[in-house]
Amino acid sequence: MGFFDNSEKKGVFLNPIALDYDYQPKLILYRENQQHFIANCIKPLFNERSGRNLFLFGKPGIGKTVACRHVLKELEEETEIFPIYINCWKKNTSYKVVMEICSCLEYRFTANKSTEDLIESILPLLNKKSCVICLDEVDKLDNPDLIYTLIEDVHRKTIILITNGMDWIVKLDSRIKSRLNPELLEFKPYDYGEIFGILKERVSYAFVSGIFSMRALETIAKRTYQLEDLRTGVYLLKECGDLAELKNKNIIENEEAENAILKLNEFKTKNDGDLKDDLSEILSLIKVNSSKSSSELFDIYGKGSYKNFKRKLNELEKNRFISIKEENSGGNGRKTIINYESLKTLDEF
Repeated sequence: MGFFDNSEKKGVFLNPIALDYDYQPKLILYRENQQHFIANCIKPLFNERSGRNLFLFGKPGIGKTVACRHVLKELEEETEIFPIYINCWKKNTSYKVVMEICSCLEYRFTANKSTEDLIESILPLLNKKSCVICLDEVDKLDNPDLIYTLIEDVHRKTIILITNGMDWIVKLDSRIKSRLNPELLEFKPYDYGEIFGILKERVSYAFVSGIFSMRALETIAKRTYQLEDLRTGVYLLKECGDLAELKNKNIIENEEAENAILKLNEFKTKNDGDLKDDLSEILSLIKVNSSKSSSELFDIYGKGSYKNFKRKLNELEKNRFISIKEENSGGNGRKTIINYESLKTLDEF
């Protein structure tokens, strides 16, 4: 028998694409109210008026992006309104964002043009129709002045901005904020029952019927609920399937769930040591100063600009080394609290 003889192996996956990060389920469970809110902000465009701008915020992995993209997909399929979605983590400069808009509009005459030249070229195309422009991870955009241009020069539009917390918009330049005047929509973390329901639905899409044990699914749902990041749960589902196929098993049991979680913990621990020096230094600082505000931590750190420091905090949060929480601080408004996140082992549930 050769190394890759697969003649008798059926496998446990039915549709592994359903476990991809960018996969959009047919139904977005438990986010119906948020989707209706997004749709209502867009509806004035049907009457050739600008819609309401919108700011979505909430922790990573709780459905902000998938809910919004689901609405945009239906908008594209059912209406003449033009949706544009851009992830500013990938396109983090004004030039890259504008180039992405050019690509969405199929405008190809981009060679040797500056950002300003490109904007001038595509504005007539944008203004032919109504459009919805969504900037996800907008806090990663190096210069928010582009948002001002979109507000001022695009005639009929809804602008949707997505970040993990409110601190970005609180500190946004007042001239941009006053013109944006967005509706605020907070996405709350899923409760355990919602997480279990979403993962159960994803199992039905991704795996052969009946092969994923209920106990294994419960174990993964508990871990996902603890981390408050649905993407972790989807990753663990896929890892369970890979582990089962590695053992030539035709059923996924709690053993696979436990091993997948252990692998996740080991991966996280290795990442901690692989951080760049500046991120590692900041993380070490947070370990001994957990629960302090970002401004207090910056005063202790004492290097570079506060804006750059916040970007590093966001990077640490994205990789789940820390958690960032907005809290009221009485008459002084809101403050950003940073907590060190130490992943628990399975027996600490």
